[in-house]
Amino acid sequence: MKSNDVKSFRVALDGVEHRVDYRPGAALLDCMIDADLDPAFQCREGHCGTCMVLKIAGEVEMRQNNFLSRRDLERGYILLCQSIPLSEDVWVDCDA
Repeated sequence: MKSNDVKSFRVALDGVEHRVDYRPGAALLDCMIDADLDPAFQCREGHCGTCMVLKIAGEVEMRQNNFLSRRDLERGYILLCQSIPLSEDVWVDCDA
């Protein structure tokens, strides 16, 4: 599956679960902002780690990663500002 085929993804933020529409080619963070959600972020370039979240399910591709360690990645952490969904079942937890 390509990101162009993904229609939406799930997000847990501030104890509430949301279904967010996905705009092809956009990072998860941008789609969340478009949906009037308020996730933590700062640099939007994959350097600071402020938007680090736990990926519960699904597949994503990170455009770049200058912050997360190999161990973080193995545990399922991703950067919202750099992540593009590759499957329809993407679910991220911003509260983890």
